[in-house]
Amino acid sequence: MIKLQDALRHAAERPDHIALVDGGRRITWSELADEIAKVAGGLAGTLPAGRPARAAFLCCNGWELVIVTAAFETLGVPVTGLDFEESAEATADALDQLAPTVVVSSRLHRPLLIDTGWHDREGVLQVHLHGVGEELAAPEPIVKDPQAGEPVAYSTLAAAQSSVTTPLTQPFESFAVSYGADGAARLVVRHKSSEARRQAELVDEFGLDEHDTYLATVPMHHASSPGWARIFLSLGGTLVLGPYHDLDELARLIVEESVTATLMVAPVLSRLLASPASAELYATSSLRLVLTGGQHLNRWIVNEAWDRLGPVLHHYYGSTETGLVTVLGPDELQISPCRSGRAMPGVTIAVLDPEDRPLPPGLRGRVAVAGPHVMDAYGDGPAPTTVVDLGDGLGRRTFLPTGDTGVIDYEGRLELTGRTAGVPVAGPADERELGILRLEAELLHQPGVRDVAVLRTALPDRGEVLAVPFVPVAADLEATAHRALTATCARRAPGLPVHVVAVTAIPYSPTGKIRTRELLAEALPLINLHLHLDEQSVREISA
Repeated sequence: MIKLQDALRHAAERPDHIALVDGGRRITWSELADEIAKVAGGLAGTLPAGRPARAAFLCCNGWELVIVTAAFETLGVPVTGLDFEESAEATADALDQLAPTVVVSSRLHRPLLIDTGWHDREGVLQVHLHGVGEELAAPEPIVKDPQAGEPVAYSTLAAAQSSVTTPLTQPFESFAVSYGADGAARLVVRHKSSEARRQAELVDEFGLDEHDTYLATVPMHHASSPGWARIFLSLGGTLVLGPYHDLDELARLIVEESVTATLMVAPVLSRLLASPASAELYATSSLRLVLTGGQHLNRWIVNEAWDRLGPVLHHYYGSTETGLVTVLGPDELQISPCRSGRAMPGVTIAVLDPEDRPLPPGLRGRVAVAGPHVMDAYGDGPAPTTVVDLGDGLGRRTFLPTGDTGVIDYEGRLELTGRTAGVPVAGPADERELGILRLEAELLHQPGVRDVAVLRTALPDRGEVLAVPFVPVAADLEATAHRALTATCARRAPGLPVHVVAVTAIPYSPTGKIRTRELLAEALPLINLHLHLDEQSVREISA
């Protein structure tokens, strides 16, 4: 997040300009700088001693969180967000790996923190947003460690005397948490900062300046969200915190706050584009940059974004481990596969064969990335890098292989053909899993399909199957979409029985992950019903 010195500079130049909007709260640069100074001063006087300071937070987006993370940035304390959609076990594992000295939590997500056992650890400062003690409505009494200190409320920190605080003397480290497809948490570590370089590249790439207003819809625990917010605040622009679930409110904020840029995961963007609330945004909004990424981008989203928002959609590819890797602009998105992109400045992409040798353009293999933003290590060991001889006089370079497959075309664009959670793997990915990912990519582009998922599951007495729940573009296109998906699955399914069913929606988390359990709860009864009807038809024909 932004540092106090930057906030003070903007406060001197534009004291009454709005820096931060959260619901009905509008904070000017002068007010923001004063608040960051007070909270940083309050934290500096209460940080536990004895080991390098590290902070973690378990909160929804909010103005208090922005100020607290800015205060940590001012003090030189690395701060890491935790996904509140993950299990208590995964969250506890992430906290154990990070070993924070400060944990920030909001009332809504404090029960999850309590379940991890990290709410009262000895030697760990607890910072409570939205007041202290309001979590005590939990069904079981909370037993506090008698050695743990009392939690500190945000209001207590903000009441501290405003002062300019110098950063702590400790080695630079930054941390992020990557969650695998199985929900397991891994701590991603970087020992050198590349933020200044990344910001300069993106400001130049997109022509950003202090007149921009950025709408944040992705939770701040996601690695990309605070990075983009930091860019616009560092420039002296405006950060607007928006709800990902309220489409009418998102559309209102885009228009009334004169939003020029936003990052939305593809499922949120898809829902916005399908809503009547976005019908007039092309004519009424100031949008000039909409970023989206992930494996759920399809041709319908690309075409609908052009119609409803104008030529503003940019697709990016990256992960917690690699940082931002590729971007593709609106013009090329109209003529290129949806999951394509061109390497960002300083980034080198290679597509490798099973022996980690680079493949020529046109051949599919495992995607590997080299560049200044690639992680240095995991919390429990070194990064699984490989040295690649690029040939043609380019020499040998260290790459981080990912769990994704792709192909580099003859114009230098990377097209992803299969995506996992983006977590690097030490060896070639399982071919059946990659076959499922390739199938899902192809199904997303079938006629009449707004969204689709491919889930590996098991049915009683039938064993392992692929469930293919889909959402049609319109009710009258459901039969068309079902035929197209069924025909494609018949050709492409990787050796498993496939069951295609229409559902009302594909449920996603705020960061774009499919909520598998919730989706299967709707899809499996439909599949069982279809199987029952099929068996009944067979009996009737036999009779």
